[in-house]
Amino acid sequence: MKPLTLAQTAVCLVLALGSTLGHAESRSAPVTRVPVQALSDAPDLQCGLPPPKPRPPRPAEPDPVEWPDQAEVDRQVQAFLKAKAHLPELVASGGPDAAPLGLRAGASVLRVGIWSDSHLAAGFFTQELQRLSRLAPEQVRSRFVPANLGRPGVRLPLRKTCVSPDWQHEPAHSQSAGAANPGPGLVNMSSRQDGAWLALDLRNSAGRAEHARVRLLYQQTERPILLALRVDDGPEQTISLSGVQGPAVLELMAQEALSTLALRVLQGPLRLHGLEWPVAPSVRLQMDVFGYPGATVGGWRHVLPESLMPWWPQPPYDLVVLAFGTNEGNVQPFSAQAYRHMLQASVSQWRAAFPQAACLLMAPGDRGVLLRRSQKRDKSLSRGVEQAAPDVLLYTRVHNEIGHIQKQVARAHGCHAWSMYEAMGGPGSAYRWARHNPPLMARDLIHFTVPGYQRLAQLMAQDLGWGPALFEAVPAPAANR
Repeated sequence: MKPLTLAQTAVCLVLALGSTLGHAESRSAPVTRVPVQALSDAPDLQCGLPPPKPRPPRPAEPDPVEWPDQAEVDRQVQAFLKAKAHLPELVASGGPDAAPLGLRAGASVLRVGIWSDSHLAAGFFTQELQRLSRLAPEQVRSRFVPANLGRPGVRLPLRKTCVSPDWQHEPAHSQSAGAANPGPGLVNMSSRQDGAWLALDLRNSAGRAEHARVRLLYQQTERPILLALRVDDGPEQTISLSGVQGPAVLELMAQEALSTLALRVLQGPLRLHGLEWPVAPSVRLQMDVFGYPGATVGGWRHVLPESLMPWWPQPPYDLVVLAFGTNEGNVQPFSAQAYRHMLQASVSQWRAAFPQAACLLMAPGDRGVLLRRSQKRDKSLSRGVEQAAPDVLLYTRVHNEIGHIQKQVARAHGCHAWSMYEAMGGPGSAYRWARHNPPLMARDLIHFTVPGYQRLAQLMAQDLGWGPALFEAVPAPAANR
């Protein structure tokens, strides 16, 4: 049976979910509502942070890193292909049991939640998916802002972010606090320092304010938390947050859309899980990207699905995506058995949180190896024996294995699977993409350039049927008909 594309099967789950929505058990977080005054002419956000100290010039590297010679890459690729020729290939997409792209009955918005490492955190891949949807810019929005504020390499749906140095990030894959008290993005921001502050420009990229209600997701402590809030450069107001320990929400409500928000901790500690705001009825695509550089899928292994329920009082997404593997493959020596065990446990927890949604596992792309100039193969003879060439396909073999394991685990959980590695062209493609004009691979041979991420998004859209036809199956809002 040929697997159905996401677009071809988009309408199927509408009927299937129609009888089950509204029956999911939920536990909402208590909400403290505070009226605030917004200003229509709020000034631009000024961080007030000291300028970074200039870096001293770096001395010339006596033994710089370089890409391997293409001839050596080709030689090792041929050996790799010959060695794996007898191995069975697995289909790239989901099998017959893979759920189609889920749409809620009668819904006018397609909701997508994506958890990833740095590849999707930068936003270039998902921005291209949004462009390929052929929706108007105002029809695409996010509902959540994860607690990645101030983290380099992350693009958030905010115009500007300022964060004092008193905060620590707690990602679930490496911090017990992030796993025990997770926010929607499986990462928290925590500060035990009174006086810690952050400031946000909530306007969109065009500089237009959109949100009259903004919800701050946090963890209530036993003693009250005192905050000083300033909206649109107006006067500070002190807010005391108290209640039962656990997940809680501070909701700011204004008569018109808020432009800027500054928060200062007067009495902590404060553990922030992120922000949330309503999605306008005109939105057709809600895409929440929870990307964190350095993250692994292992964060889901430690998170209990019920700990996420306060943030999602109903099934929140029609399609959920896990895009990990690069950081798992960075651990050497790589153990396929240990990775399989971790992935199975993580996907089981992840699937339990989203039992009704369509799901996709996205495997990492090919990765190259940088060599010191002195490491390059010396074709001269040493004691009559030619020196062994460095292994330029070290991570190619690892990512190939990760992709195979992801396909097997995806099929076991009724999910689709898609591989950047296969879309790029398989072994050695990192070097080919790096030498492409314009370059599609970054010089580190791990990440991609902006055109590279865009190309990957285009390839995934072709393979999985992402495009305008997907949204033709979603009824337009009544106001737009």
